Amino acid sequence: MMMRNKKYMKICFVYSNRSEFSILLPFIQYFEEKIETDKIDLSKTIKNIHDDRNLGKIYMQCYEKFTTKKYDYVCLLGDRRELPFIALAAFFSNIRIIHIGAGEFLKGIPTYDQIIRPVVSILSYFQISLSKEAKSHVSHLFKGIQYLKPKTYNLGNPIFRGINLKKLVRPIKENYDLVLIHPQSLRRKDTENDLMKLQHYLKNKRTVFINGNKDRNFDLIESFYKKMKKRKKYVFYDSLPKKEYFAFIKYCDNFYTNTSGISEIELLNKDCLVKIGLRNKGRSKHELNDKAPELLLNLLKKDYSKKTSPFNKRQNQP
Repeated sequence: MMMRNKKYMKICFVYSNRSEFSILLPFIQYFEEKIETDKIDLSKTIKNIHDDRNLGKIYMQCYEKFTTKKYDYVCLLGDRRELPFIALAAFFSNIRIIHIGAGEFLKGIPTYDQIIRPVVSILSYFQISLSKEAKSHVSHLFKGIQYLKPKTYNLGNPIFRGINLKKLVRPIKENYDLVLIHPQSLRRKDTENDLMKLQHYLKNKRTVFINGNKDRNFDLIESFYKKMKKRKKYVFYDSLPKKEYFAFIKYCDNFYTNTSGISEIELLNKDCLVKIGLRNKGRSKHELNDKAPELLLNLLKKDYSKKTSPFNKRQNQP
């Protein structure tokens, strides 16, 4: 019988943008049914969170929250610039960190992500990978740190959990293309190149544009879209609910993108994918698994039951 005692274990999911939330949502929904679960959307409490000058605010806000609420676990996802400051706040609050999406990296271009993701994994008590290849990357990372031992598990990505893909309704009657471009945060020229390549593909047909992450160099994409808005056949969305986003992918003719969500695109509509730039070169493909939330909770239950106190015997942290 799954534990339902709200006083037994407390967890907090922290995120700052829609792409993180989209992958975390199946975990959050499942955990909310079983144990005491909080969630913090930092984008709602810190203005212009993507501005590097606000990173210190993230640490202070999270540290205050974590020391007040005294969670047993804090769950993070991915590699965004905000994550080390959340992780450090949890680390110094003696809260065990769960890092989902550990072990991924890009072979094509240098990014902040390639530095931030392993930093968060090193600070974490559990490193949860979304593929076997990513799990092997985590193991390789910790081999170089003799005094730390990873707790790495490949649980897969539950992105489609609760969604009947066969019942997704076509959102537009006419034929259309789809566009989602994220900025290359370290190289402005690469963002310019991605937009030049996109412009080459664009046609005089119905095209749906979805805004990407508002990271460094997003201003180039914003300016490009401003020019595109003059075309009557083009439609623009700041964001879309997950189910609606999947429907747009399933029925589009072409999807021009540099998003990291390649696995779900290939499952929904493998013939539509047109990759833009090098943002995903060498990235591990996620293994899709609707059971990942149950597997994670079972893992935490076993860990919690072994502890005589919430933070006893931290094997992977000094």
